This record gives sequence, C-alpha cells and structure tokens, in this order.
Amino acid sequence: MKSWMKKVLFFVSSVGLAPCAVTAEDFSLIDNSTVLGQNYGFEDQSGTPTGEVDLVVETGVFFKNLELIDLGELDGETFFGAILPIRARYAASDTVSVELGAVLGQNFGDDDSIDEIEPLIRIVAEPSDNMFIIGGTLAQTHWIHDALLDDTARYRDLTEQGFQFRVDRTAWKQDTWINWRIREGEIDAEEFEIGNASQLRLLDDLVRLDAQVLWSHAGGQISESRRVDDNFVGRVGGSVGVAQPGGLSWIDDLRLGVHGLGSSFSTKDTSSVTSGGFEVKAQADLAPNDATRLRVHGSYYSGDGLIAERGDPLYGFDEYGQVGASAVWSLGESVQIEAGGVAQQAGDELNWSALISLSWGATFDLGGIRAR
Repeated sequence: MKSWMKKVLFFVSSVGLAPCAVTAEDFSLIDNSTVLGQNYGFEDQSGTPTGEVDLVVETGVFFKNLELIDLGELDGETFFGAILPIRARYAASDTVSVELGAVLGQNFGDDDSIDEIEPLIRIVAEPSDNMFIIGGTLAQTHWIHDALLDDTARYRDLTEQGFQFRVDRTAWKQDTWINWRIREGEIDAEEFEIGNASQLRLLDDLVRLDAQVLWSHAGGQISESRRVDDNFVGRVGGSVGVAQPGGLSWIDDLRLGVHGLGSSFSTKDTSSVTSGGFEVKAQADLAPNDATRLRVHGSYYSGDGLIAERGDPLYGFDEYGQVGASAVWSLGESVQIEAGGVAQQAGDELNWSALISLSWGATFDLGGIRAR
C-alpha cells in the first residue's frame, strides 16, 4: 500500500472513528428510501387507514462512477440513470398491507426513454413494532457489507423477488432475505441468494456486534447446463463508539471496529476453496446543521484472496485500503441530495469512485377508493 494512504488510515483509526455497514461504495446516508442508500426497517404500516388505498411514488436519480485502471481484467463502469417505483398500497388491516405497481428504470444516454419496466407486487406484515415480513418485491436497500454483496447490484437489477425479514429496533437491526434471481429451465440453471445481516447495539450503542452471511447458489436438476456451484461469504466482528463526545452535539457518532471475513467456494467438479482476512474500519458521522449530514470514513483490509461472486471484486486482492467522505442535504421533508467520493488502493494501484444522487418520495391519499 502506498505510504500516504497508510498514514491517512492510521490517522483515521487513531482518533477513534467508526465502520459503516458497507464499504467500497457510496457510504450512503439516505435512510428513508426503498431505492437508494441503506436502511433497516420499512414503511410505517399505520400510514394508510385500514380498508383504504394510497398511492406511493418514489424517485431515485443517480450517477456513480467507478474508475478502475490497471487492475487486470477488472474494468471501471459508470451508472447513470433513474429508478421510479410507483404503487398503490391497500391497508388490509392495521398491520398488513398489499402493494401493486411497477418499477420504471431509465439509463441516461440511451435512445429509449424507458429502458425497463418490472412489476412490483408486495405484501408487508408488521407483527410487532418495527418488525416486518415482506413477500414478493423486496426492499433492495440491504445494509450488508459490500465485500459480500456489491452495492452496484441495485443499479443492474431493478427488482429482487422473494421473502424478506427486517427489524429496526433500538438494540436490534436485521435484514434477512432470499432473492430468486433465475428460474431453472431446460437450459438455464436456477440462481438464488440467501443473505443475512444482523446487528446488536449494546450499552446505549457503545458496542455493536455484527454477523453477516451471504450464500449464492446456482444449480438444479432439470437444466442442461449441469452447473452446480455454491459460494458462502461471511463477516463477523464488532465496533465501539461514542456519540457527542465532550458535549459536541454536531458529532452524531465516532466509531472504530474490526471484522473478520471468510469465504468458501465449490462446484460440482471441484472441492471447496476457502479464503479470508480481516478489516479495520473507522467512521465519523457528523451533523453540522439540521439539514446536513456528513460521513468521513477509512478502512484497511488484509486477506488471501476472498472469493465472493456477488461481492466487490476489490476484496479479492491481498490488501485493500480506502478513504472517503459523503454528505447529504435535505430539502424539505421529501427531497435529499447526496454526493461523495472514495479513494481506493488495491493491486498497487490508486483508483477512485464518485456518487451523486437525488431522491424523492411521497404518499398521496386516493380518498374514495375503498375495498367492498
């Protein structure tokens, strides 16, 4: 690793800053969208009166540039476009709602105005406060580590389909899901992933304990592909942190953490190959005013060739360091603008990524529409 980045990472770690939920990406602070950012729970099920219908509209416009140069077969990529989920939400009861609609996707720069349209069909149950069971179209704002599931997946695939369990409580954060990517046919093997991200926050959030795993499977019994492979990737560790040190109200959180990562990959014709490493991460979340939040972060990973089919490929290098910052500005109650950048050191090369995004969401009362 280049000396300047080592010095920066050492400085960030020495002052006690903290790890975020994901890495090597935008480190997004948007927490109220089903399109962009990361979040833990889901929408409040009490928002729509029982027996009535609301119209829910969201828009996420994004520009994400991955500048990867001289890293062998890894190429940089630019994602520039918009995603718009629009759905009617019927409140079947105080704790159960049904959403029907579509997700519209547009890649900027293409000739066609709308490049993709995917159906949105979702049932959401809230059996207990801030605990959600979702069936159908999932919330893609997973807060799982980027080494396990690359954040660019949300820009490549408009929707995920399956089942999901989410919890957003003070001391317990959870996101567990199964995403059925490809249905098995005569030619194609089935593909699905099962992911889990769990976090306990103890002693008034002084200590956070994390456990994450993602299993990606391809195979089946009837396809002609004869493909069978399994990839397990896991992450476990913890962090310590402090909020508003010295009475400084504009410092939301300073945190330092260490996590171990490991992977296992096997196919029908080969035995399992295991690998892993550890990562030291540091982060500061700042709130200079009511409308602005800022995140400064740094991390260093050392390993022996992590194998993660769905994860960030930069974690396949023996060493990987990064530093960066992002900020989000709230314009009223429903509009947020976010910008950030990350400098990345991997394979003895210094590269970078940048993100700009704009998100908006609103719910409209359709009034007279009621179930009979």
